[in-house]
Amino acid sequence: MTRKTTRIGLIGYGTIGKEVHKKIDGDPDNGMEVVFVNDMDASLLEGLDSELVLADLADFGSKNADLVVEMAHPEVSRQWATKILEKTDYMLISVTAIADKDLEDAIKETTKQHGTRAYLPHGGGVGVDALLENSDVWDEVNVIMKKPPHNVDCAAAGIDPNSITEETVLYDGPARDICPKFPRNVNTIATLSYAGRGLDNTNAKLIVNPEWNTATVAVEAKAPGVDLNISRVERIEGVTGASTPASIFNSIQMIASNGPGIHIR
Repeated sequence: MTRKTTRIGLIGYGTIGKEVHKKIDGDPDNGMEVVFVNDMDASLLEGLDSELVLADLADFGSKNADLVVEMAHPEVSRQWATKILEKTDYMLISVTAIADKDLEDAIKETTKQHGTRAYLPHGGGVGVDALLENSDVWDEVNVIMKKPPHNVDCAAAGIDPNSITEETVLYDGPARDICPKFPRNVNTIATLSYAGRGLDNTNAKLIVNPEWNTATVAVEAKAPGVDLNISRVERIEGVTGASTPASIFNSIQMIASNGPGIHIR
């Protein structure tokens, strides 16, 4: 049986983008092929095959990608999500972009009109399947994130992380409102909220402590007869958890891989 190769476009070629590209190319039997790479910083693309470099994202249609993956910044989705979804499927790892209700609605409407799909990766989230399975019955969902302050991009919130000398709660409230304050840090919170009770009905808490050297994500959810408590602790580099690149690749693989073997979706 001949399997169709899934053509994949990558937007953003930092730590995550490079690792995802490496993993896709590392298995010739996975049924996936990277057909373009785009980044606003052209220096990050040096050394790539010129056939892969897409200098102008407006030309993405010429590459006939089956799936375009954003691994850059929420602004990419604001500018390009609906344009891409008019032609093909789209995964956004900067999930905080959909805290913009107008963009969220536009993405949904575009997929309906053009028969495409938008995907949110589970990223550093834990318990996503459990939240989805009971999304209609949760009475309460809380997502707690803990990090060292120097691993939080506080610029949009107007906070100087160097001024934090003790354990501090930077945010405690509806998940939708934390996203524009810490757009590079809380994609996991956005995904977990979307999986459970939604961005407006999930409580998000961001706590920092200069004495910590790891990142923690915890989910606490309650429903009649169901009590979910799960967490993950991992080392962190910059604003990204150590498991994130592999997790993003696994999400892409779940969607796009046509390779042989036994697969858990």
